[in-house]
Amino acid sequence: MTGREEQINNLNTYYENDANNITVLYGRYRVGKTALVKEFAKDKGMVYFECAPTVDFELLNSINRAFIAQIEGYAYANNFDGVFEQLKSNDTVKLLVFEEFQNIVKADLGFLVSLLRFMQELNNRKVMVIFTSSSVSWVENSMVKTIGRAALSINAFVKLKELSYVDIVGMFPECDVNTLLCLYAMTGGVPGYVSMWNPKLTVKDNVCRLFLNGSGVFHREAELFIKEEFRETGVYSTILKCLAAGMNKLNEIHEYTGYGRDKISVYLKNMIEREIVEKVFSYDSGANEHTRKGLYRIKDDFISFWYRFIYPDYALLSTMDAEDFYDRFVAPLLNEFLLEAFIKIAAEFMDIINDMGRFNENFDRKGRWHGKTGDLHVIYQSESKKYIIGQAYVGISPVGATEYNTVIENARIAGIDNPIVYMFSACGFTEELLQMSGDILVTVAIEDL
Repeated sequence: MTGREEQINNLNTYYENDANNITVLYGRYRVGKTALVKEFAKDKGMVYFECAPTVDFELLNSINRAFIAQIEGYAYANNFDGVFEQLKSNDTVKLLVFEEFQNIVKADLGFLVSLLRFMQELNNRKVMVIFTSSSVSWVENSMVKTIGRAALSINAFVKLKELSYVDIVGMFPECDVNTLLCLYAMTGGVPGYVSMWNPKLTVKDNVCRLFLNGSGVFHREAELFIKEEFRETGVYSTILKCLAAGMNKLNEIHEYTGYGRDKISVYLKNMIEREIVEKVFSYDSGANEHTRKGLYRIKDDFISFWYRFIYPDYALLSTMDAEDFYDRFVAPLLNEFLLEAFIKIAAEFMDIINDMGRFNENFDRKGRWHGKTGDLHVIYQSESKKYIIGQAYVGISPVGATEYNTVIENARIAGIDNPIVYMFSACGFTEELLQMSGDILVTVAIEDL
């Protein structure tokens, strides 16, 4: 339950409330919803049902079978009203959990009608209901429209997100910082993926075991994830391959694939709704002529890794040794891939500092500048127009005065004057830069994070 203390506390608060409660717990596949529910439900009289895609009559059959197995004295019911009628006088049932709620709603809305009637008719006792869903897009964009006024009966929404880098550090205290960076970047902090990592093995051995071997649990994971979300897997995979390779503009994808721009826009929109892809908006500093616009990137780091390193040469995996594949296709470009994850870590660190008030002023505006001469990774602006810039580096050479001067020059081009600069490095700093550090330059090694 690392990183889930707040969610557990929230669920306990809802459970202890005097009134009946319906909570929607949602988040991407493998983010840990089931583990969270089971931890929360200990000693709470839970009845559990997970719904696969189904049809109306089979939904009723499945619920009956599940309830017969879990509730003493429960008898097969001919309709949903009959299902819940048997629970009214059963004091042992205090928590009802329905996983993948969207499949229930799509099969038969009558289930929800009967459930709400049951909760309204309970006498002198309370029941908490948890609906879970792995379909983030459905919950946020379609659920209310689908269930109509029944949505008014939902008391709370809890969105379960990926683990932070700090959480992962706490989970793997025996790992060195570079391994932790790789783990975070390759799994995206998704608990179901993080839990598969073996801290006793090297990064290379883990990648070979999980991704590159034919029996590895992640061998086709990202492709199957996309197939679950979309029909035209080939088209979506091709666009994801483009994004993972650095083709971040719609026109670049058009030129590579030959797909029409309107078609690409629709596919990108669908992936944005499912939080697989994001449209990148640059920090508005007024220097628009120096800013790159219309950029897209893969938001899901696990998907990004798979489509960057596995998908393009997938056909070779069955003919090459996994170690050789890693040495040829993964290792040479790994540092380049790790940069985005390190930028996220730097941003997490700066958020903590800002929340603690250690910037000595309220910096309430945050962004990232995508310039034609280079990016400024993290920008904070205060109400008094003071700036703090965070810049991250992953590589093999220590970061020095040259990199600092580049940041200052890009800040000038972006219209940012006299910034305080935090420089984050996974490969150390030169002695010259360390001697320059002070009030306007702060150096932060990966070991400090």
